Amino acid sequence: MKKDLTSFAPYPDLKALSKEGVKLLIFDLDGTLLDSMTVWHDVDKEFLGRYGYEVTPEYTDVVKRATIEDAARYTQTKYRIPLTWQEIVDAWESMVYGFYRSEVCLKKGAKEYLDEAKRLGFSLCVTTALSRRNAEASLVHTGVRNMFDFVITLEDLGNKIDKTSPDIFLRATDYISAPGIVVTPDKAVVFDDVPQAMKGAKAGGFRTCAVYDNIGCGGPDGWESFAAGCDFSVYEF
Repeated sequence: MKKDLTSFAPYPDLKALSKEGVKLLIFDLDGTLLDSMTVWHDVDKEFLGRYGYEVTPEYTDVVKRATIEDAARYTQTKYRIPLTWQEIVDAWESMVYGFYRSEVCLKKGAKEYLDEAKRLGFSLCVTTALSRRNAEASLVHTGVRNMFDFVITLEDLGNKIDKTSPDIFLRATDYISAPGIVVTPDKAVVFDDVPQAMKGAKAGGFRTCAVYDNIGCGGPDGWESFAAGCDFSVYEF
């Protein structure tokens, strides 16, 4: 019998969240709002293939939650790639920038969900491991840049941590808070497709929403435990 992949945690109903006092919605990009994880898998496959290696689940698990610089260092060390980590970054960036600038699409229903969130008065922000160049290009291309109050990348944190730390999510509450307006983590929901990122969000006291992605959360096999461990889940927006 085929599993019901929609029933492991409740869908994040925006009207209900508003009534509960939630003020801020924090969204990842790759695999969460953007249907984009396959491009990174294709890049990994092509790049490692140049040096005679294949992409493994372990490799994907590490690089999907790291900064691009840390992923490059990891790749260089693990596979003894005869390039500097910066040269690896430059190669990856040149391979994907055109995709984010002119081809990437939002996941089905994501635009409508963002529209409703703005109508209800939520503050929206992006927290992403993408480079700012690619993040901004993707948001402009998909027509949703003006919906977000701000975009935070791991570059803004000095590329010293990844999303297993709560720092990037806490930075979001710092940005949105102002005199007379304070948003605490319990009044914010983090949407992400990567289980390791949710560990960081939970460590910071945030409410969490798992978003399904074939690569990010490992597809149907990884979805049940991921979604069940979060406050909310989105199989499809």
